[in-house]
Amino acid sequence: MSARFRLDPRGQLAPESNEAAAALGAKAGHYVLAPTSPDLLCFVRSPATGGKVVAPRVVIAGDASGFPLSDLIAFLAQARWTGVIRVHAPNGERALGIREGEVRGASSDDPADRLGEILVRLGYVPRTRLEETLRDTPPSKVGRALVEKGLLQPHDLWKCLTHQVSEIFHAIVLCREGAFFLLDQEPDDKQGHNLQLSTQSLLMDSIRKIDEMAHFRKRIPHGRMYVGRKRPSDGKLEEDEDRVLGLITGDRTVVELGQTAKLSEFDVTKIIFRLLEGGYASISDKPQAAQTLTPPPVAPVTVAPVVPERHLDPFRVVQVFNSIFREIRAEVALQGMDREFISAANAAIAGEALSSSPVLAGMVFEPTGSLPEAALLQQFQKSRSQLGTEPVASLKKALSDVMFFLLFQAGELLESHADEDLAKRVKDLLATLEK
Repeated sequence: MSARFRLDPRGQLAPESNEAAAALGAKAGHYVLAPTSPDLLCFVRSPATGGKVVAPRVVIAGDASGFPLSDLIAFLAQARWTGVIRVHAPNGERALGIREGEVRGASSDDPADRLGEILVRLGYVPRTRLEETLRDTPPSKVGRALVEKGLLQPHDLWKCLTHQVSEIFHAIVLCREGAFFLLDQEPDDKQGHNLQLSTQSLLMDSIRKIDEMAHFRKRIPHGRMYVGRKRPSDGKLEEDEDRVLGLITGDRTVVELGQTAKLSEFDVTKIIFRLLEGGYASISDKPQAAQTLTPPPVAPVTVAPVVPERHLDPFRVVQVFNSIFREIRAEVALQGMDREFISAANAAIAGEALSSSPVLAGMVFEPTGSLPEAALLQQFQKSRSQLGTEPVASLKKALSDVMFFLLFQAGELLESHADEDLAKRVKDLLATLEK
């Protein structure tokens, strides 16, 4: 969509470049203007002559105010479609790259969606250090540059990249103005980083956030509200609630608490809402005086009963994922980077950067790239009661999160062809779990 035209008040359509003039000349004929939104013109040839255009091309175009983009994205995921979704809205242009129904990356021209801004917003990098790095590094490579300078851990970069994609995805789902386009072109994996995220999970998460944030805003109008502490923890709070409560001093806003706790605005708003509901915190449009509180005795923790599940084979799941992990490590070893690769993966697991699942607690990769099967299965059995109604599905999800991080790390070290071959082998191994 690089050919540009100008439409003057008299209805005269004029090309602004030779490329645009050539595009018009190639489609000479009679056209009917379809009724569309102010941001979209749609001309239909009359009579139609047919013909095929070589990709990339627009295969679907529409008005974002007249069709829910969430429904369109859900359909593309089910159809395992490959291509790019572009959304042109008043608050910026955004795009999602999709391969076989799964999100492989996202881009945006909104400055707030830049990776550097997200790193600062989540509290991983001070703005001063970001600005220093950007002086001699293009924005597209700032994440890797910060890792190389020792200012950011690889697994924290992974978390921020996935958060960036989630935020752009969320903005697209929320879009109610402008126009959208589907292009049948391959997503450019190397434009940014090698990511692969579940479209269905992102979609469900976005829809949930829309509903929940509307509920939270009834008590917390915006992120600039100051949060005060009314009483200390009493042993009944979740771990993340306890952590945020400990950071409340009365002179931090919701957004500032999120930066300190390395949480998104949605996540910290949700936690503070729960603290307000429980009487642990208060909010105000002005800073509140800090209080010295004496914590009461901690109440005993009640362990939830084990939930019965249908028959699944956790041993098979662990075996397949270990085969994948070894395959990734072996490819990286050809570059002589396997020790650093395993070390970064162990640090990510230890810091719960990849998954908070209890099945990974205390797990350490072996030099071969495998997780210790006996210890992993023992940990799985030990924590079954914490894994919901489908414990094996939870195990698979935790190992999938580890797999995507390893693929991301490998993608930073491998040549494009090696990375693509590795992705195909991993896909074939994953397919064996469906048989």
